[in-house]
Amino acid sequence: MNIFKGLFYTTTLLTSLAVNANQISIKNSVNSDGQVSMLWPIQDKVQKPLTVNEQAWATLISKKKDVWRTQFDTLAIPFSETPITRDISIIIGNRGGRDGFTITNKHPTHIYFNVSVLSRSYGDANSVQNQTRISRIFAHEYTHLLQYQWLKRNPYPIKTPLQQALYQSYIEGLGHFRSISNKWRDEHGRITPHAENRLRDLEKTFVNRLIALKTANKEQVDELLRGLASGPFHKKWGALTVALWLTKESQGDDKKLRKWVNLGPNGVYQLADKYLSNDLKSKLSSHNISTL
Repeated sequence: MNIFKGLFYTTTLLTSLAVNANQISIKNSVNSDGQVSMLWPIQDKVQKPLTVNEQAWATLISKKKDVWRTQFDTLAIPFSETPITRDISIIIGNRGGRDGFTITNKHPTHIYFNVSVLSRSYGDANSVQNQTRISRIFAHEYTHLLQYQWLKRNPYPIKTPLQQALYQSYIEGLGHFRSISNKWRDEHGRITPHAENRLRDLEKTFVNRLIALKTANKEQVDELLRGLASGPFHKKWGALTVALWLTKESQGDDKKLRKWVNLGPNGVYQLADKYLSNDLKSKLSSHNISTL
């Protein structure tokens, strides 16, 4: 056999074996009477059956399962030194305020989808836009499972509010890198003009919040961290800023992100040093917050 054909068949076989090892189980935490099971982290005694559109979201998630399980290795490309999480559970519920989330310290292989929030926030589950949106949310949450595995081997102690901000920006920045739409990243994987314009304001907020966190008291920290990865999407000063910096780094090639994954939260400083304007870098330095 020609050596190149041999390599092709070997690679194809290994890829096929990896995909076959990937498993996703779908678990509904709400029964037909609207009672929530212990699978869901938010418990109440309210009977809240799924609405018609919530059930449509649950059906959409179930239909995506076989496609998503073929994507584990692709999503794991930036995590070259991390074991891939190959057997996961997707829990569907309708309590709480987040559309998708993980609780990796308790359930490191679970992804939670809140179909109530999905329905309320995004409307008809069967719209063309939502067919792709739900896959981006899945990719975001699966990335958090991979990050958990990386952090087990590379723990990051959080002792100061600044370290907390860097940690959250790292975690959510990588997640948002996976979930941003073509409004922010074009078909070639590059940042859009809209994103570039928005990034200028985000970077100013990023710098001002880090400076304030350096001397913040306990009462001020929560307020200063607000909006880092929550609230209006275009104002997420930590998560979206880092996601757009990572988009600039990757330009469609996820292998280029391996460096930033392996640097961990401290790599956020290096991204800032690379992409902040000289004025913003000088502002950080004047407050003894040094980029590298």
